[in-house]
Amino acid sequence: MLCCSVNFLFLCFFLQNNTPESIQPISMQTFTSMMNEILNPSTPKSTVSSIFKTLIHSLLHSPESHHSQILKLIADLSSHHPSLAQLALDSLQSMLPQLTDPPSQLTIEYLDALVNISERPVEVDDSLFTSICLAASFPVRLWMVRNSGCRVMVRPELLYPVLMGMTKEPYPCLREEALEALVRLGECAVFEEVSLVKGCYERGVQLLSDNEDCVRISAVRVLYVFQVALWGLMLASFNVDTKTYWSNEVFAMLCSVVRDMNMKVRVEVFNGLGKMEIVSKELLMQSLSKRVLVLDQSPTEQFVLLASNVAGALVHGVEDEFFEVRKSVCQSLRTLTVLSVEFAHAALNLLMDVLNDYKVEVRFQALETMHHMAINHCLELQENYMHKFLDVLEDNSSEVRFSARKIVRLMKLRNHLLFKSTMDVLLKNLDSYPQDEADIFSVLSHLGRNHKQFVDLIANEIADEVEASFEGNREFNSARMAALLVLSISAPFLNADVCPIPPVIFSFAATFLSRICCAFSDVMNRDTLLEYLIQKSSSMVQPEVNISNGEGQNPLAKDDVQNVAGNEMIHSEITINNGEGQLPLSKYNVQNVALEMKPPNDVGQHKRPVHDSVVLTYINYILVKLPNIWPKVQSCSANEVLCSLRHWKEELTSLTFDSSAPADASAFALLYLKIIKLVVEVWDHLVRKTEVVSGTVELEDKLEKLDGRAKELMNRFIGFSAEEEISVLELILLTYTLRLCRSEICSRNFIFKRMTIIYLRTESFLKLRSDVASGFVAELGSLIRESSNGGASCSSLAFDNCLKLFSPKRLMIREGIRHRRAELSIPNNCPDYPLPFAPGLTASIPCDITIHNISSNCRAWVRMCINDGFTQHVYLDLQSFEVSGEVRKISYAVPYYRTPELDSFNLKVCIGLESLFENVTPVQAHGGPKCELVLLCEEKIVYLSRVL
Repeated sequence: MLCCSVNFLFLCFFLQNNTPESIQPISMQTFTSMMNEILNPSTPKSTVSSIFKTLIHSLLHSPESHHSQILKLIADLSSHHPSLAQLALDSLQSMLPQLTDPPSQLTIEYLDALVNISERPVEVDDSLFTSICLAASFPVRLWMVRNSGCRVMVRPELLYPVLMGMTKEPYPCLREEALEALVRLGECAVFEEVSLVKGCYERGVQLLSDNEDCVRISAVRVLYVFQVALWGLMLASFNVDTKTYWSNEVFAMLCSVVRDMNMKVRVEVFNGLGKMEIVSKELLMQSLSKRVLVLDQSPTEQFVLLASNVAGALVHGVEDEFFEVRKSVCQSLRTLTVLSVEFAHAALNLLMDVLNDYKVEVRFQALETMHHMAINHCLELQENYMHKFLDVLEDNSSEVRFSARKIVRLMKLRNHLLFKSTMDVLLKNLDSYPQDEADIFSVLSHLGRNHKQFVDLIANEIADEVEASFEGNREFNSARMAALLVLSISAPFLNADVCPIPPVIFSFAATFLSRICCAFSDVMNRDTLLEYLIQKSSSMVQPEVNISNGEGQNPLAKDDVQNVAGNEMIHSEITINNGEGQLPLSKYNVQNVALEMKPPNDVGQHKRPVHDSVVLTYINYILVKLPNIWPKVQSCSANEVLCSLRHWKEELTSLTFDSSAPADASAFALLYLKIIKLVVEVWDHLVRKTEVVSGTVELEDKLEKLDGRAKELMNRFIGFSAEEEISVLELILLTYTLRLCRSEICSRNFIFKRMTIIYLRTESFLKLRSDVASGFVAELGSLIRESSNGGASCSSLAFDNCLKLFSPKRLMIREGIRHRRAELSIPNNCPDYPLPFAPGLTASIPCDITIHNISSNCRAWVRMCINDGFTQHVYLDLQSFEVSGEVRKISYAVPYYRTPELDSFNLKVCIGLESLFENVTPVQAHGGPKCELVLLCEEKIVYLSRVL
């Protein structure tokens, strides 16, 4: 900062003591000070103006050796202070004529400064341009030629002869830059006369034999740029025959250079071939054969000469030792194969050989060319090519595999064997490269849509394999199962009548929803796919669902996807039948469409969106599978069952919801699956009768966790129907039975009392419904009635016998289930901003509390725990909460009384609800909850720091 101030004072002194008339040469220190002030945005405008005037006048009085630095400062000043840019341009342009006799390096520096300051190309008069191009200095001439047509604008009538003359310069750099300037002019279509264009083209032909590599590269560019310009002029005059003649000649001329000794020249040649718009079929075919082909018609002498130049040009390219050349050949074939279908079929043989190239870049480009051919309907893979092509799907390069799969998406295979081979390779690809799963699923989806008749032949075989895997009769490979399901369900997209896929396939696919939805992202989103799967599986017998006061069939749509023509994109619409006609379901976003359905026995209530019903049905699809997997648990196949449960949990976790009803149902289903998972693990542990200490500790941990989950299920959900309540109570009885199966368990009587309470509740529900108890409940009832002194009189063997009778009920939940939960936040609190406290005095903990679905007659508490194990409870008066429907909110300063003699400490705070189901013994007699607490939210850590 001090240095900048000194520089500024020095600069002010310099400007005050040096008027423009008496200005002295500027020193390096002054240059530095000026640069600092120019770059400083806070420099006063008056100072900037003074600096500008000083710099302009310094150009007249300073030595030429300083002009370069002065011009740079002027350019920087104009860039940072645009208001002075035009003044700088006028000043420099007025000085320019004084520097052109003769032109020197200083002239070029002035021009360069003008170009840098101006936002557009600088126009130069004829005399200045001519004098510079004829200057003796090589750098001066090179600068002007290099900038002509881009940064410096000159009349085309003058520029053309000068550049043509420059192409004969002895310096290779000048010849190269002159040709590049001609290329720029040709791309801008500056020349409007055929003679000028033809002259540029002929000069390019002459310089193809230049000794310098850089000149030959530019000459190749001149050829294909000016042949395009020539075509445009000829089309304007409707001279099509002449255009074809020139096209063939340019093609042959470029092909004659494919054997050039320089690799970059060869690359440029093939880049030029890729820009051809018209070439005769005969010359294209000749480029694939090193031997001059014999034509049916008598060839002209000129055509034979062209054919000899073209012979084997593309073959030489793919055989080149440099991969850059081979890659360029593949790029040029993208354009050339579109010009002739016959040539495309012949060139495919060349591309198939390139697929064995050792360079990834070349293989990738060959596949991209084949994909371009497929898009333009000129790719026809014969059966003898398919095996080589399918090998590419196993390539080590992810780019190559991805490009090959793009071609498979567009394939139309002719027979079932090729289809089966392609499917098998993709499934093998899935095992080898699991990271490509999403792309492989997408390819299988397109394969099924494009070959529905072949999918039909293997549909039953796929259904048997999938069903056997889900039932545990063979090893469960989830990736393979998902792939087969994608292939199967994609086939009916185009025409459902042609491809009768077994409905069970769609039912299984629904359990893989989050995993396979990416395969159909081009035609429908996740919600629409779920609708589609449920519709297609609706032909299966659906279990009844209790709705309101009656029972009705779950309203599922039964319409198929409409038949849509075309292969590029399937714009399908799914329709829902609501009893009043068919309603179209958006193929992009189910939430944007007002689809409503009315339950048959619920006429008086408002309609609910079909999206909620679909989510609820999807949840029920998972829950109804639980009775089917129980025989595996009893046969000690726990690993397979746990794998299925884990997968269903992931599917439920990935669901999104439009309202709270399906969210509450999903929370219940998730907790239900977690309890089943723990039951399976404990069951397996008891069957194996592990006696090691670690196994015993692990079992005890699982039993404790199971007990906690059971309490959550009983206390955190309300609104059960009688049937749902009985299913939940039987599951709770199972958890207590598992505990009592252990002979060494402590507090057997206490657990037996809790089980008795749940049993009596279950018995009362059964009597109300006049239902018969299951074998498991009936056997437990017999044990409870026969026991004389609680659970101590019952042996573990008796409870083992009860377990053998258990089987989970077929549970179907409805929208009436509500989830009791709480949200707790501690505002403005983190380790960096702790709350203050004074030891021995009450600390205030600010809490924002929101509770859902909890009535005012419940007993809720704030539980606060410290690291030493002390726990304090504060009662929440639910009457004081702000009520909005089923949601209650309050901001409450919770007091904490037992503040320790520490500099800082942490509290764990959460919200709990008293459990009223198992009121066996009081937990706390005074000043706290009378029954056990069930936590409604995760614990929040509160940071407190002592006030100094």
